[in-house]
Amino acid sequence: MPTNEKNPASKAPNHQHDQSNACGLCSIVGESHAPHPDEHSPKLERASHTFNLWLTYAQAAALCAIALAAVGGIGQAIYEMIAARDISLGDLLMLFLYVEILSMVKGASLGTREIPIHTPIALAIVAVSRYIVVDVEHITAVTTLCTAAAILLLVFALWLIQKTGRKITAS
Repeated sequence: MPTNEKNPASKAPNHQHDQSNACGLCSIVGESHAPHPDEHSPKLERASHTFNLWLTYAQAAALCAIALAAVGGIGQAIYEMIAARDISLGDLLMLFLYVEILSMVKGASLGTREIPIHTPIALAIVAVSRYIVVDVEHITAVTTLCTAAAILLLVFALWLIQKTGRKITAS
């Protein structure tokens, strides 16, 4: 295509038109046109919508399975506490984990449809703490030190996320 000094579109690389599709960059009709990146085909949009719909259904099914498993875990933990006639700190932390998982599922399904990153980190802190509390007799000093370091690292990550989140929100 020859360069035309009066027409800015003729200087644009890969800028062409066909008979039925002239763009806003120039007013020339009659040349071939490569679609702009913001132009999508109806087939691609339909496929994207269908794929997104299937992912939404899969996510809902997974969230239902997680919620059912958490409710089952709560029931099992309560049954075991009643059968043993004993309630330990490990049992309470386990119940807390189940309740937090349920609230995470609730937030993901009823709230913003996103799980804030601080929730799984907080769950990991409680889970690792429960590991120390429950298995204190069976773990070595090195394992305890490494587990405590993991908790410290998770707490630092949580603090860093909350600190940077406030700065981003303030900006």
